[in-house]
Amino acid sequence: MKKKHVIGLSIIGVLLLIFAFTDLQISKAVYNPTSSYGLLFQAIGEFPAAVIATFCTMSLILTRTKAKSVKYILGTIGYIVILLLFAFMAALLPITYLKGSKLLIPVLAVLYIYISYVIAKKYSITNRNELRNAAIVGVLTFVFVIIAFNLLKYAWGRERFRHMMTVGSFDGFSMWLIPHGPAAGDDFMSFPSGHSANSAIMIWITLIPTFVNSLKNKKNWFLLFAVAWIILVATSRVIMGAHFASDVTMGAAISLIIFTVLEEKYIKI
Repeated sequence: MKKKHVIGLSIIGVLLLIFAFTDLQISKAVYNPTSSYGLLFQAIGEFPAAVIATFCTMSLILTRTKAKSVKYILGTIGYIVILLLFAFMAALLPITYLKGSKLLIPVLAVLYIYISYVIAKKYSITNRNELRNAAIVGVLTFVFVIIAFNLLKYAWGRERFRHMMTVGSFDGFSMWLIPHGPAAGDDFMSFPSGHSANSAIMIWITLIPTFVNSLKNKKNWFLLFAVAWIILVATSRVIMGAHFASDVTMGAAISLIIFTVLEEKYIKI
């Protein structure tokens, strides 16, 4: 294990230890369900993950080795179905939270697919292998993260802070490391944070320099932006009372760990 990975895991471990004893106090101090900041990132926090998944799926389609076979045809159909699913997710999430017109959903989905095609087409010609490897990491990260945090949410059954405020009792609160599942409903799916997990998929942008030659020396800037995005989304979820500090920490950790494992496997530095 690399030194930077040990440091990262240590930081996550320390934060989870601290929040195990301070979760409730932090939430009581910052809770503001009408916060404009909180509402904004509630709407757009998960959006980049679905856009990344859309682009990566398009990249996989364009970098496939063409063949005349039933397997190739079935694979193509599968890719198209997944592409449409991810594009509609990217369009649906912000529209739902912002209560926009649902007529915009297919329009935005088509727009995301088109933009993904234009960009991926360019680099599928100049840096095919690098683009494909980055795309594999992106799609697998998105899929594995969604599966992981949803399974944990259901298994843990942790009550959300905002539900405690609604019922006027903190009796249901407990440390994050104590599972209470299976969850009795959305109000009991606090741990871990799905928004934070999806926001952390933004770390994928650090792979852009691997297939865009002009950006090869800009990885640190992409990393800085990704970290800032993760923190902004995670903080907003605590302010909204949707999650505790430990929930958002674990949510982000899940994505970062999955991404790191896949990056080590597929990306050759």
